[in-house]
Amino acid sequence: MDFLVEIQLHYGNNFEKLNMIRDWIGQVYEVTNENKRYIAKVFRKEHTKQALQSVEVMTYLKDNNFPVPSIITTLDGNKYFVYKHQVVVLYEYIDEEFVDKASNLYTLGKQSGWMRKLMESYLGEVTNHGYEFFINRYLDIMKMKKYQGTNKFVELGNYLWENVKDLPHGFIHGDLHVGNMFQSKNEIVFFDFDACAIASPVYDIATTCDATDYFDLSEDNFKNGFIQTQKNVTEFLKGYENYFNLSKEEEKAVYNFIAIRHFDIQATIIESQGLACVDEQFLEDQYLWLGKWVER
Repeated sequence: MDFLVEIQLHYGNNFEKLNMIRDWIGQVYEVTNENKRYIAKVFRKEHTKQALQSVEVMTYLKDNNFPVPSIITTLDGNKYFVYKHQVVVLYEYIDEEFVDKASNLYTLGKQSGWMRKLMESYLGEVTNHGYEFFINRYLDIMKMKKYQGTNKFVELGNYLWENVKDLPHGFIHGDLHVGNMFQSKNEIVFFDFDACAIASPVYDIATTCDATDYFDLSEDNFKNGFIQTQKNVTEFLKGYENYFNLSKEEEKAVYNFIAIRHFDIQATIIESQGLACVDEQFLEDQYLWLGKWVER
């Protein structure tokens, strides 16, 4: 209950109920104030920089009428407070529905292009994500685990990066899958900008259009996922091209970035859950899947 007291201290005594929704990369709570609901997110202390950056980016997008949740200011007019060395942000609660990706790809493409275009005028700082973030974080973790197959992942990671490293850069959300979107009334709301950065915008396209199940390394997932991903990319780009046209090299890079996302996601999971959360068999299966994906 200490955390609820902190909420009351910074936002008022009318906040009376607190319920944890999840504890994964950070802790997320539902907070109730006189039957009105809010979302409180507690960022891990090692993610302070990302937390503050996401607050500023979301504020900018909201000010420019882009659909993101509003950030609730504290009684002192601040956009966050610090609790046990961790940044806490309170967001409006969105009465959401699950976003059906299949029927919204054109809209998602158009909205992603709009977001990128708006961020071209953003004057704040946004971190750059390159090889170190997307590839080497995972390789370093494998070395810490003393995984015997690290070298083959090094070769694969270097091959993938060589094919994308010279692509144009721009703003990316960094984790633009349907789990970070709400269907609210007649618009799709983007949230969770913790991983936003300057990188190749193709990464967002790959994340949204990827039809494979990251946690399913089966042959069926590979075959069916690849075919559906191709269809998704085609439909997504029809909307995206309202703002940006992709070069042939960028279109091809979508599939390399789907593989690179495996490096990114797994590094983030292990950083949060510890080295023991995956075993060598998972790494072997993942490498085989990625190898087939690259050779498709």
